[in-house]
Amino acid sequence: MINYSIVMRSVNSNLFEINQAKARIKQAEKDKVAPAQADVELVKSEVLIAYAIAQYADVMTIEKFARHIATHGCVYSRADISAILYMAVDCMREQLLEGKKIRLGDLGDFSVSLTSKGAESAEKFSAQNITGVNVVWDCGTEFKNLLNDAEFNLVASRKAQEAVLKAIKAGSNVVDLTNPDGTPDGSPSDGQQSTDNGQQTPSGGNGGNQQTGGNDNQTGGDDNQNPPAFG
Repeated sequence: MINYSIVMRSVNSNLFEINQAKARIKQAEKDKVAPAQADVELVKSEVLIAYAIAQYADVMTIEKFARHIATHGCVYSRADISAILYMAVDCMREQLLEGKKIRLGDLGDFSVSLTSKGAESAEKFSAQNITGVNVVWDCGTEFKNLLNDAEFNLVASRKAQEAVLKAIKAGSNVVDLTNPDGTPDGSPSDGQQSTDNGQQTPSGGNGGNQQTGGNDNQTGGDDNQNPPAFG
């Protein structure tokens, strides 16, 4: 069962201007002056669309995962499975640093991509321009069709739950769910990216290529399509 909550995303092409208008309105409120009518109208024109965002129910540590595997009729003990998993992590890191792609059946392929600073020419580019080595996961078939077998359960977001608990502790009967985390403009601060086409938005990265790290231009790696982070 996959828990999810609903979040409102701005899908406006002029989102930057809207956020600037929100900042000016907030500053006007601090200065106790009337905000510009143009800013007020611009903020009112913002269009929000509801999207789903995954809410994980628990964190499976490597020890918990080993215990879970052991309950599936495995002949190995939890300690044996934990040892193998730790060895797998060490060996995968070693082989990736040797420039190899690791193919683990239905789990998929693991490889690396690079982030780097640009140089004026190929002659001026050197290894010092490389700023990061990122792990790319190209998941196998069993992980690309999760939607077919998934069941979903709607829950309150963690920020909404925190807001409710905060209100209870404060003895308040009112909770502002439109801005539960107290951000200045009421926009979500969970790190998710909004879309401007009103169709889809990432919510944790199910399937497809995934990678970790890196904020610069992507270079190298196989099938690198700027996917969500894989941690």
